[in-house]
Amino acid sequence: MKKGLTILLGIIITAPPGCRQTYAPPAITNPPRYLVVEGFINNNSADTTVFTLSRTVPLADSSTYTAETGATVAIEDSAGNRYSLIETDQGIYSYPPYPFNNKTKYRLHIFTTGREEYTSDFIPLVSNPPIDSITWARSDDPLHLGVTIFANTHDPNNNTRYYRWACEQTWEYHVKYYTLWGLVNNIPTSLNGDTAYICWRSDNTTTIDLASSTQLAQDVIYQAPLTLIPLNSQLLQIEYSTLVKQYALTKDAFTWWQILKKNTEQIGSIFGVQPSANPGNIHCLSDTTKQVLGYVSGGNIQKQRIFITNDQVTPWTYVDDCIDSTVSPSEAAEFLNRGYLLFNIVQGPGYVISHNYCVDCTLTGTNKKPSYWQ
Repeated sequence: MKKGLTILLGIIITAPPGCRQTYAPPAITNPPRYLVVEGFINNNSADTTVFTLSRTVPLADSSTYTAETGATVAIEDSAGNRYSLIETDQGIYSYPPYPFNNKTKYRLHIFTTGREEYTSDFIPLVSNPPIDSITWARSDDPLHLGVTIFANTHDPNNNTRYYRWACEQTWEYHVKYYTLWGLVNNIPTSLNGDTAYICWRSDNTTTIDLASSTQLAQDVIYQAPLTLIPLNSQLLQIEYSTLVKQYALTKDAFTWWQILKKNTEQIGSIFGVQPSANPGNIHCLSDTTKQVLGYVSGGNIQKQRIFITNDQVTPWTYVDDCIDSTVSPSEAAEFLNRGYLLFNIVQGPGYVISHNYCVDCTLTGTNKKPSYWQ
């Protein structure tokens, strides 16, 4: 059998170019644009309910996000009440803080501009106990090299059992070169103290963090691992903060998130899990053959923020690839057009320059300190 396989491969490899044709199956040439629904019905009286609607994009498409705009979106309860969401940004639909009744079931109802109608199943609003603490620990274990964030919680009534966390992280960072100078019409000009040396940047972590206490006598979650900050990353160059949001889930919702985690995070080797179908609780009423991606849940969200500073995790050294060069004034314009910035003036005369991201932190963040920053 091995000999026959080798001969066949030889025929394929040595065949004239004109005999080979690329075959693109219909799923690639004309892929379906599935609706993606992300969000949570929030019955915290101080927090907005937000749902994001988008469409899947083909693998060959360079874009990563296609917003579903102009839709009519509402939350409906089992008693027939309707709460209309407003599109506050492209594909983002919001309802102001409202104390929804956790004894009533709710669903999401969507009408798109393409005349498609979608609804979720009616779901309960799950009561969510407070977060006990968010902790962290540095590890030199090669599999967890860096700093890991952990969540701790418990439900004294033993009713919750299924949990999910999401993290919004922010970090302060400094560029390598400090400057008070800029070029205006190729003339060195003072920036009047408005420097771009210290900045802050924020993003949401992409891991799916879950835990369940169903195998325990008590509903206690201890040291559930969340974010891993890689050793010597920029996130802890100066100071790091994360706002941890805790969600309580039903068993069905937890199972959906488990499958999504396996399909997105645990595939990539011959020993990894195989992808599996993961139908959510949202359905297309206008065409029952159309798939929808997402799962609608609801309840109250618990939050807790922590800060970690560089001196708490030493040794921790962030190393960039920034270098500087000295150029004459006549050369400055050419380098500026190539993405360099002036950060010093030396006698000669000459300008000391470096790549723009080594001088201007606002290219990747903001120099406006967050209101919650310590």
